[in-house]
Amino acid sequence: MNPAVRILSGLLVGALVGALVAPHAPWIVDYVARPAGTLFLRLLLVLVTPLAAAALILGVGEIRTGGLAGVAGRAFGWTVGLTTVAVLLGVGLTNLVGPGRGVDRVALPAGEAPAPFSGNAVDSFVAMFPDNVFSALARGELLGVLFVALLFGMALRTVHTPAADALRQGIQGLFEACARGVEMVMVLAPVGVGGLICAWVARTGLAGLLPLATFAAVVVAAILIQALLVYGIALRRAGWSPVAFYRAVQPALAMAFSTASSAATLPTTLRVAEEGLRLPADRARLVLTVGASANQNGTALFEGVAVLFLAQLYGIELSLAHQAMVVGVAILAGVGTAGVPGASLPVIAAVASGVGVPPESVGVLVGIDRILDMCRTTLNVAGDLVIATVLGTDGNPAADEG
Repeated sequence: MNPAVRILSGLLVGALVGALVAPHAPWIVDYVARPAGTLFLRLLLVLVTPLAAAALILGVGEIRTGGLAGVAGRAFGWTVGLTTVAVLLGVGLTNLVGPGRGVDRVALPAGEAPAPFSGNAVDSFVAMFPDNVFSALARGELLGVLFVALLFGMALRTVHTPAADALRQGIQGLFEACARGVEMVMVLAPVGVGGLICAWVARTGLAGLLPLATFAAVVVAAILIQALLVYGIALRRAGWSPVAFYRAVQPALAMAFSTASSAATLPTTLRVAEEGLRLPADRARLVLTVGASANQNGTALFEGVAVLFLAQLYGIELSLAHQAMVVGVAILAGVGTAGVPGASLPVIAAVASGVGVPPESVGVLVGIDRILDMCRTTLNVAGDLVIATVLGTDGNPAADEG
């Protein structure tokens, strides 16, 4: 069975058991549903720090500065610009709609979170940098660990010695092992999601699913606006018809939606760029290869929306400084998040802990993460192809067809 179908099935079964059975048999929640959900979350969260840190270090190292320097620089500018618009769009819609406001917090996953950053914007910024990475790990300050990983990655990419190369290989191995660990844990997702939703619905009733549905609607709406309006404007400026563009890239978008992985879609994306869009091979390969891990518009958008949604669920009002921090980290995560299914959950847990929300809160999102992962991965791949098209089109007559 398709993983998305399995997880959604677990969500529906858990919701029905919580609504129909749990009121007459409370022991199901206390001795089955809640322990199953808690164990699933702990298995997932144990991979938070190594996966996110390794992905960020490797992502920084993949940003090229040599070769086609001019194209690389323009691609970086487009990446940051489109990612910033995507995150601001998602955060703005979340503030406007407020999908997490007014929820009974007793039913939410509980856990101990670090105190949120306080003070002015400068204090909040300084607080994100720990003075000791090991104490930050012990205190659960995952956001600080990610910034240390960013600094380490920037330093490592400038060192070209056998020892540094071996270290890079070791970090690659750590990333691959953690990614495999996430895949193994996600096999248990239907049971874990069912337990979490069962406990929640038993407390709130089926009405407790409404905030989750509203959150999903906000994410999808933001993705559609980014894909149709923002990308459409960028394509028009390059002389391309959005209709002709999306018609040409259909195979890549279909692959992205079905696999929920930018990395797995890369071969199809390269073929579409060269055969469907007829872009110069050298530019397309540079932009798309790096973009598979460093241009995650949809992922950054989702992470910004998710953190604000979780803060709303727990009744935490974020100041403008905190929201600016969330936006900045979401943009940064667009570079460091791995291009594999479910890789954004560790980053969301890290950022959520930075604003005072328990990392366990990501359990609320697991049930619908897979289907939203498919949607945001499609936007990621479309964004890669948009940038490649903008930088690679030079009077292509096919651009205005359709």
